[in-house]
Amino acid sequence: MDNRSVSKGITQNYFTFSGRLNRKPFILRSIVATFVPILLAILLFFLFAGGFRPGMEYQHKNLLWLHVLLHSLLIILAIVAGFSLGIRRCHDLDKSGWWLLLGMIPYINVAWGLYLMCKRGTVGRNRYGDDPIYDDYDTIEDSTKDIRKQ
Repeated sequence: MDNRSVSKGITQNYFTFSGRLNRKPFILRSIVATFVPILLAILLFFLFAGGFRPGMEYQHKNLLWLHVLLHSLLIILAIVAGFSLGIRRCHDLDKSGWWLLLGMIPYINVAWGLYLMCKRGTVGRNRYGDDPIYDDYDTIEDSTKDIRKQ
């Protein structure tokens, strides 16, 4: 596997706003999109700030700009990835990505998040694309037909 296929996979999984995303990949990719930036932020903290050792509040004061820049890029990438996942999940439910704005309303955001994680997507094709699960069902059905013929 070369670097181009890895970066293409990451781009398609986390930074694409078209298409559909069913429940399982939405939940798993959301977990990754949440915890990877947190782990990277902790790593940056230990690299630049020296960790939690007393007297080592900030080892590299001349690199503060780089620390802030890397943290800012990390936050921006995490936000874009989250919006990408949420919008494609809304598309799977045959809703516009604008519905994701419900997540900004207190108390409703919890119910909306649970809805996105639990509600089954539209069966078959909808206006946002083919059913990501339906294609697997076709493949399984075709293979069982081949077995029955034998």
